[in-house]
Amino acid sequence: MKIVILRVVSRFMMIGVSILGLILLLNSNGFSKSDRGVTNSVIKVGSITDFTGPIATICKPIIEAFKNHTRYINENGGIHGRKIKLIMEDDRYSIPAAIASFKKLIFRDQVLALLGPISIGGTKALYSQIEKMKIPTIPVVPEESGIKPFKRYIFLPTDFYDDEIGVIFEYILKDLKAKNPKIAFCYPDVESGKVVRNSALKWAKFYGLKIQLEVLPISAMEATSNILSMKRFKMNYVLVHHAIPVTAVVLRDLKKFGLNIPVFGTFPNCTEDTIRIAGKASLNYSGAHSFSSWYDESPGMKEVRKITLNYHPGTEKPYRSKNYAVGWVMSTILFEAIRRAGKNLNGETLVSALETIRNLDTKGICGPITYTSKSHKGLNYCKLFRADPSSGKLLPIGNWRKPNVNK
Repeated sequence: MKIVILRVVSRFMMIGVSILGLILLLNSNGFSKSDRGVTNSVIKVGSITDFTGPIATICKPIIEAFKNHTRYINENGGIHGRKIKLIMEDDRYSIPAAIASFKKLIFRDQVLALLGPISIGGTKALYSQIEKMKIPTIPVVPEESGIKPFKRYIFLPTDFYDDEIGVIFEYILKDLKAKNPKIAFCYPDVESGKVVRNSALKWAKFYGLKIQLEVLPISAMEATSNILSMKRFKMNYVLVHHAIPVTAVVLRDLKKFGLNIPVFGTFPNCTEDTIRIAGKASLNYSGAHSFSSWYDESPGMKEVRKITLNYHPGTEKPYRSKNYAVGWVMSTILFEAIRRAGKNLNGETLVSALETIRNLDTKGICGPITYTSKSHKGLNYCKLFRADPSSGKLLPIGNWRKPNVNK
């Protein structure tokens, strides 16, 4: 009988110790939401991007910018005496992998904030968890789902695809003075493609224009059937929202069929990599983007080049793509908010600090960035750029602009 009693007591003691341990663990620096990812010397920041999937060409310059900017901050004393520890995860442009990356960064690594995901699908799948776990997040979601309904912990660093499409339509009609243009729109059957498809249809209806939709797989190697379909439609402008390699496929196949017509792209393919891959076939390409180019002579880009080339001398060329500027601005926003939050840093003070940002001047890297307690859309302007295959550059067409919906 005594043995049984001792066993019962022992079992309850083990349970009690386990419960006590769990309570201590939940209230330790590792699991407290109030100070997650922050110690006296370190601030943990997570990143979810595509290292190896279909949009790796887009993400790699962003990743490089994150790393170089973090290194620069740390080598200059960190922020309020704390160094930034950047922990990066590869989601391979896959929603399940994005979710797995999020869980690992939040529950194992205990990061304070997130840079990314760099995909609409991955971010949409995580909206509820980001809000539930109260993780300040700066993702690349250039569309309204990021701000409607309002999300306290989501801060968008780019303009919307819808604004880019509106600017392109306005440019075709107003600047190029096209009369009743017939536009073909190429896109992938993924979340991002569907979002921009809806914008293209909306703007076509707004202007009373005909538009033909052409679906191309995310990893398409050729576009012959689509080009022939567009040719039958007798299009005189092509709009492409796609990954860089597929955009280059469309440009090369248009050239192969002798179709010398203007092609317009969006944020994902408006980069120097499109020119590099498509070569002379990019001659008729122009695109809309929210950020300046690596070789831009604005004070902001000059400083970015100086810092980057100090770490990587001799890499001025080939030109880094515009998405390097995207990564630099995303991290700029986060680091500025960490500074504003002061030494009493946690997820809530970081959100409050982000909401104090008004007309943040990046010195020409992009337009002014503003957040408030009611709006977390940071940018409202984009710019059009024209490909110059001879130099490999994207040359600006005019200044920062946004669509005039009252036109």
